[in-house]
Amino acid sequence: MPIEYGSRNNVKHWNECTDVHDFLEQIRLRPGVWLPGGSLRSLESILIGYRIALGVHAVDEPFDFWPEGAFAQWLRQHLEQHSSLGWASEIERVTPDGSSPVEEFFRLLDRYRAESVSPTSGPRWRTDHPAMRAVRIELDRHDWAAMQCGCGKSASHLPDALLRLIAARTPGDASLAEVDDHVMIQSNLTDPAPAVTAVVLASLADPDLTTPVARTALLQFLLGVSAGDTTQQVECVELIRGGIWILYRELVAHPSIDARAHAYETLSNLDTEQERLAAFHHALRDHFPAYLD
Repeated sequence: MPIEYGSRNNVKHWNECTDVHDFLEQIRLRPGVWLPGGSLRSLESILIGYRIALGVHAVDEPFDFWPEGAFAQWLRQHLEQHSSLGWASEIERVTPDGSSPVEEFFRLLDRYRAESVSPTSGPRWRTDHPAMRAVRIELDRHDWAAMQCGCGKSASHLPDALLRLIAARTPGDASLAEVDDHVMIQSNLTDPAPAVTAVVLASLADPDLTTPVARTALLQFLLGVSAGDTTQQVECVELIRGGIWILYRELVAHPSIDARAHAYETLSNLDTEQERLAAFHHALRDHFPAYLD
């Protein structure tokens, strides 16, 4: 019997809900009111609108339902598929005869919550993850204060910026804004670039340390430094080559088509075994955006 969460009897206004799951119970209670056409893509839009509305009111609530968020990753693992479709389209695609997409969504939602894989309730994606120790050791190896940042000051502010990026749970958090113009100024790499690259690789070594959105941003960073100019680029490329199987793992396993593209383009820039890369491209060609065909 599926585990049920929350009250399904009390009708509330959305801003009276305690969290996104309470809000979803309101939709479950009256699906015809919220989703008159029965479209999960409409539900996805409603949920994103709910999260944006909370952000406007400065409410920092964990949210698992971004297109590449925790629920989407769990769904792909549950279905044993690595589709580029979002969770709404994927559930609509696999809905069995005799059910509806909305019914199937809530069935899967109950299972998702019962398995406790949400980053808000489980051990994954936490800064106290054992692999975080390796990241902190790598951070401490470098004399950040002695490096000149691209902003003109010392690079002593970069460790905190990197920790925030590594801990990102939402697309809004997983931004390179604190890296752009500090480590990279357009294609020009600055003094801290090799040290930052080493920390990024340490954070990617264990995929359970970071959320999919954080890994997407970290892979985007590696792509940028792999194509950079200045003398720091050579050192960065050698560091990335030392962790080349991290890129191949993300090429195969990351749920985001953008992240897989970042990994592939980085490998195109630096893998000395292009025959190997060609073999992966041939085997995984459905994993990539059309421009990489």
